[in-house]
Amino acid sequence: MDWNTLKVQKRSYIDIVKEKLGATDENGDHPVGLRKTFRRIVGRNKGNQNDKSKDLSASNRSNNSGYTEQFVTDQVLRQILLGENLLEIVYPDISIDTDNEFCPRCNFYLSDDDVVSGWKAGDDQEYKTECPNCLTEFVPHFCVQSTLPSFVGSRGPSSALFCERLSPWVLKKELRSVISGGIEDLLSPEWRERESKNAVLWWNLILSFMRYRMPFTFLLQGSFSSSLIAPTPDDGDKLDI
Repeated sequence: MDWNTLKVQKRSYIDIVKEKLGATDENGDHPVGLRKTFRRIVGRNKGNQNDKSKDLSASNRSNNSGYTEQFVTDQVLRQILLGENLLEIVYPDISIDTDNEFCPRCNFYLSDDDVVSGWKAGDDQEYKTECPNCLTEFVPHFCVQSTLPSFVGSRGPSSALFCERLSPWVLKKELRSVISGGIEDLLSPEWRERESKNAVLWWNLILSFMRYRMPFTFLLQGSFSSSLIAPTPDDGDKLDI
């Protein structure tokens, strides 16, 4: 994808993202809308959840914050915002739904933090999480959707992609088993579109980077002709680039 063809006016991706980032407020913080990009992408499907599921989970949802906020420096935050906004350009109306996980035994609602807490740290052979209510172990899932015409889900083009939720240790092992061409494979859109397993691994990687608030712009490099590994607008201004 050529970034400059995405808009009628010829502008670099830095110019467009700078426009999206906008000016900081009086406290020097980024606009609230951009600081909440992660919640927007992850929460886009919440309005479409099944009413029955909502009723079943109302009691334990009310006592669960769902996601632990991660705090980063301003420089890292700008890189994160750049990646999240570029992700929404590459995948229009992108939605990553992690808010629909219920224990198959007791029907207890698991927040994202619950799923992560249920993993066995350091175990790259364990694909299951543990329900905090009844201690049942099961494989968690999440769902990815986009209005991109070429997006291929679990049931073919334009459908949702249902992914097994992998712990960082399992994800590392699985990536090592499928990447034969080095980092170039991981960055290539063709690689993640070739097989559903590749797509599941790539989206697990994106979700992990987003959850732990780590920059992931480099993972989108294959979708752009211009280099994405560059200073963000504010950093560039300081360096006179």
